[in-house]
Amino acid sequence: MKGHGVAFLLGITFLILFEVKGTPLIGSRRCFCINPGSDKISLRSLKDLKQFAPSPSCEKTEIIATKKNGDQTCLNPDSTKVKQLVKQWKKQVSQAKKQKKGKKVQKIKRTVKIERSKVPR
Repeated sequence: MKGHGVAFLLGITFLILFEVKGTPLIGSRRCFCINPGSDKISLRSLKDLKQFAPSPSCEKTEIIATKKNGDQTCLNPDSTKVKQLVKQWKKQVSQAKKQKKGKKVQKIKRTVKIERSKVPR
C-alpha cells in the first residue's frame, strides 16, 4: 500500500511542477446565434453554410451563413426556406466534389494517352 501512495504523491507533484492543465471535454463554446436572422438569402450569394447540432453547451440547432462579401448571418433552422436552402447547398457541394473528382480522372487519362503515344513503334 505504501508503494501506491508514494507513486500517487510523485505523480501529483510531477503534474504541479510542470503545470499540466486539463482540457475541458465539452468545450467552452456557447451559442453563436442569439437571435436567428432573416430567411432571405440566395444560394448565389453564399460562400459557406455551417450547421451546428445541439450540444451540452448550446441546446439549439444553429445555421450560420457566410456570404461572398464576408458577412455572416444566423438563419432560423425551423424555417422551410432555410431547410430548402440547406438541401440546395448540400446538393451543390456534392456536385462540386464530383466535378473535381471527374477532372482528376480526366487528367490522369490524358497523361496516360500521351505516354503511350511516345512509345516507338
